[in-house]
Parts: sequence; C-alpha cells; structure tokens
Amino acid sequence: MRSPHIVVVAVAVAVAIALGGCRSGEAPPAAPAAAEAASGRADGPTPAPAEPTAVLYGRVLGSDHQNAAPSDWQVRVTAEYEDGTDVAPRDRDSTGELFAFKVVPGKRVRLYFEAVPYQASVTEFVDVTDERRYASRVPDIVMDRIRWTMALFANGNGEAFGRNLEAQAAVAEQTGSADIFRANLEFYRKASARFPDCLRRLQEFERTPRGVALTQQAEARGVPVSLLEGLVQRPAEVATTEPDTLRALAANPRVAQTLRNEARRALDAPTPEARTPRR
Repeated sequence: MRSPHIVVVAVAVAVAIALGGCRSGEAPPAAPAAAEAASGRADGPTPAPAEPTAVLYGRVLGSDHQNAAPSDWQVRVTAEYEDGTDVAPRDRDSTGELFAFKVVPGKRVRLYFEAVPYQASVTEFVDVTDERRYASRVPDIVMDRIRWTMALFANGNGEAFGRNLEAQAAVAEQTGSADIFRANLEFYRKASARFPDCLRRLQEFERTPRGVALTQQAEARGVPVSLLEGLVQRPAEVATTEPDTLRALAANPRVAQTLRNEARRALDAPTPEARTPRR
C-alpha cells in the first residue's frame, strides 16, 4: 500500500471557511495603498501581481490501483493559496495519474483531489520555492476508494460517518465539485447497505440545507441526480431504460471525467441477455 505522505484524507478533516463582513451601513476600511492613491499620496503605480512561474507536480492514484492507474483515470485538482489570493486557473484535471500546477513562487499552496468513487483528499499547505521557473514535486497522493473506507465505520458508527459526510461536503463547497460529491453520495449509500446507522445518517444529510444545495448544484451542471442511485446500484437496468440520459452524461464536458466514466461503463457493459445466449 502506498503511503499518502502529506495528504490529509478528508474523513478526518472538516474544512472550515470563515466569512467576514461589515456592519450594515458602514463602508469597509480602505486598504493602505488604495487610501494613498485616493489622497494623491501614492509614491508610484501599484505593482503588478506576481506571475505563476513555478510548478507543483506529482502523481495521484487510487488505493485500489495496484501497478498503474486505469486508462480512463482523471482527477479534478484544485489549488488554493494560503494568503487567499486567487489561483489562475483554480482547478484542472490530471493527465492520467500525473498532475501539474503553475503557481506563484514564494507562496504556500494547498491542493484538493476529487474523483468518483473515491474519498476527496486534501494536502497540507505546501511551500513553493521562491525561485522562478522551478518545479517542485509533491509526494504521491493516494485516494481511498469509498467501499474500502467504509471499513472505518464498522459496527454501525453512524456518528463518525456523519462527520465524514460533512467534511466531504465542505470540500465540494470549497472547490465547486458538487457533481463529484453527489455521485459519491450514491457510492456511500451502496457501501452503507450493511450499516443501518450509517445509511440513516446519509438519508438525514440529504435533507439538510447543505445536502439539498449540493444536489441542486450538481443538477445545474447537468447531472441527472434522480438516476444516480440506479447508475450505481443497477447500472445495466439504467442503461436499458435511460440510454439517452446516460449518453448525455457521458458526453457532458461540465461533469467530472470519472463520473462520465461510470455512465460510459454502464452503456458499454453487456446486457444480461447478451451474457446468456439462447439455445
């Protein structure tokens, strides 16, 4: 088993996002540079933002990948600067098991990794060298497959499972990956079949404002949420009854590649009749 090194799997990490604001009727205080410019005391033009000339790169694999990632493997990778400045581009897909991000030298960067059907993984903040055009390798990222993760919730540990769902939802909110999270919710449902307390927690989560909002966001991307449970639990049946819907999902560029793969595999699988030739 490969070690995830610096990766903190989101099963144990809840991502908290602090929001600041101003009291009603008050204008926010002007930044020093803006205040100087407004009063004519600025010493010169505002310096241009630093350019992303350094590179973070590495490999991302699933915990069930023995030797190499499958040919259709692709992970959505999202970057975040510790100082809150924007990363451009903020997210990109891996090329197979390889990923790379151009970042600003001297900053600290955190990376999010999301795929279906795997637990989202988050790194600690990584120091980027202050040397321009320098490439830094991140230790291998290993994402836990959901059906393996459920072993952590043996004996019906619904409370721990509920915390895990909330942490995974927080990652999806931070990265905007409701399509991946909503599909993974169905894989959690399938893996919870032997854990009634976990299944109850999942059903409760779906009815919360957070669960409803993520479902709506996934639908806005073109994910047929009402068919996801069938796609995960009974793919051959859905491929027979809703082939056009699955084809549209498989071709939707706004949806994560790993979810599109699930639709494609369902469509490509032989039907029960094809597996049992008539005599």
